[in-house]
Amino acid sequence: MDSTGSDKKPKSMKDLLAWIGLGSAFLLVLATGAGAAAYGFETAFQNKMYPGVSVGGLRLDGLSRAEARDRLQAHVERALEPGFLFRYGDEDIRLSAAIVGVEDPDLSRDLLRYDVERAVHEAYAVGRGDGMIRDTLARLGRLLRRIDLPLEPQANRALIERLLREELADRIVMAVDARLEIDVAADTNALNVHVIPEREGKMGHVEQAVDTLIAQATRLAFQPITIQTATIIPRVTAKHLEPLKARVPAFLARAEHALLLDGRRYELSTSTVIGWVSASPTASGAELTLDPDRVVVGVSDMIKTRLIEPKDGKLVLDENGKFKEFIAPEEGIVVDGRQTAFDLMQAWERGAPTSTLHLKRITPNISGEDAERLGITELLGVGRSNFAGSPTNRRKNIALGKARMNGVLIPPDGIFSQLDVLGVIDGAHGWLPELVIKGDRTVPEYGGGLCQVGTTSFRAALASGLPIVERRNHSYRVRYYEPAGTDATIYDPAPDFKFKNDTPGHILITSQIQGDDLLFLIWGTKDGRVTSSTKPIVYNIVAPPPTKYIPTTDLPVGQKKCTESAHAGASATFDYHVLYPDGTYKKETFNSYYRPWQAVCLIGATAEEVAVSGGTQTDDNPFPGP
Repeated sequence: MDSTGSDKKPKSMKDLLAWIGLGSAFLLVLATGAGAAAYGFETAFQNKMYPGVSVGGLRLDGLSRAEARDRLQAHVERALEPGFLFRYGDEDIRLSAAIVGVEDPDLSRDLLRYDVERAVHEAYAVGRGDGMIRDTLARLGRLLRRIDLPLEPQANRALIERLLREELADRIVMAVDARLEIDVAADTNALNVHVIPEREGKMGHVEQAVDTLIAQATRLAFQPITIQTATIIPRVTAKHLEPLKARVPAFLARAEHALLLDGRRYELSTSTVIGWVSASPTASGAELTLDPDRVVVGVSDMIKTRLIEPKDGKLVLDENGKFKEFIAPEEGIVVDGRQTAFDLMQAWERGAPTSTLHLKRITPNISGEDAERLGITELLGVGRSNFAGSPTNRRKNIALGKARMNGVLIPPDGIFSQLDVLGVIDGAHGWLPELVIKGDRTVPEYGGGLCQVGTTSFRAALASGLPIVERRNHSYRVRYYEPAGTDATIYDPAPDFKFKNDTPGHILITSQIQGDDLLFLIWGTKDGRVTSSTKPIVYNIVAPPPTKYIPTTDLPVGQKKCTESAHAGASATFDYHVLYPDGTYKKETFNSYYRPWQAVCLIGATAEEVAVSGGTQTDDNPFPGP
């Protein structure tokens, strides 16, 4: 048995080894074949799209990137050529895919745009760049199941909606509430109150139709889109208003009233308020009230000189990215009809003879395709400072600084430098000098008003939630920059004021002067960040030293020329908070120290008196005139 068993074992071992050898050889051949196939596959599709890849329903198998780009662009143009068909009731509305300017190319606009280059790049990346094993599996997966990458559209939604509404203008009927019409009989002065009946409306759901268009655009498969219609029922009907007719005389009996604005009275009369009377719906019907829109019209006539009409801006760049056309937007000031009417009604209820006339600021817009492309679509923040009481040259320098700031464009991750924007500070570049005291002389020096610009920039950056890179406070408190702690001093060549654009798009700075206020407005793309700043805390108040008098021969004997009044020293602090959309929270504390600042006066004196004094006195009038 031993000899028999020993004879079988070698034979079995030989068989096993033989099978292992055959298996290894087979695997080697298989691996070699697979490698050769993979190599051949890779060679065949070098610099070409792998099989199984489509974009927007278009197969790109085996195409080079240039071929894929050309074919995809042609595919897009074929899809867009017929335009977009909408149906409203029994009527068809067709919008062209683009508006073409007849004389001015700047007026041309695309309703839909596609980033073909990006789509081709993403298609070419399928099966590449993730390592040999993953890439191979991705290629095999595409052979078994195709991938159709979306062709993301860039829709000019506002333009599409406007064009549709223009087409529907004759087909849409606006709902009209029933209203009161009041007049005074010429012979008896009696009030006549009439009810003008309501009218039902009919509208189309334009926003919903545009949503459907954008969804179709993603697939590059456009089908007719039905614009759904709806009947609009007026909120106020004649049935609601009939019971109110008898209440109008008592309502108007309180019309003798005054509106207050900055201490000035604007008297109202019954004849004025009659035109403002309206009715608003309630749960049980309607009640008498004042129409805010009519209040705006009536009150605006009273205070025309206090109002500023908002002006929209425009941004157009040339082919080199330089400003071709730039019209700065201007913030407006208008009557806040809703708040003014509310306060007036409340005052009537209390029997008060006066109420507040409210104003509000209106934020303008920036139009232009370049503004949209750069991400300059909305207001991020406003910085404001007041320069009331500034001398003439300082005002002119502030105006020049305002002009230099108007239209500053900062790219993403770019650093804004105040000194870079203002440029060389000297007379040759338009800046005006102001007198300063150096030693015992008054000499002209450039730089007056520059810190008004720097401070306003600092406040605008804070209001916009931008990170501050460099900022220094003034040596002493300056009345133009209260509250203390919110200023930023600049001086050529240092210190500078800097902040960073960490938003997703470009930011644009525009500037305005409103009376004695300097405003910088920062425009860009909101990313959802929330910013706030605490109110500055001022502490460690230190009284200023006595006035310093310096005798000089530059002035007539006895004449006195002084700097700004003395300032107490102080410290100030406030916190700057920014909460980003991803939950990141940043807090920065700005600390400022202002040293006590004594007033300095030059006193005209004789040469002998200057020599005897040794240069400095503190007596109120050390060198009286003859």
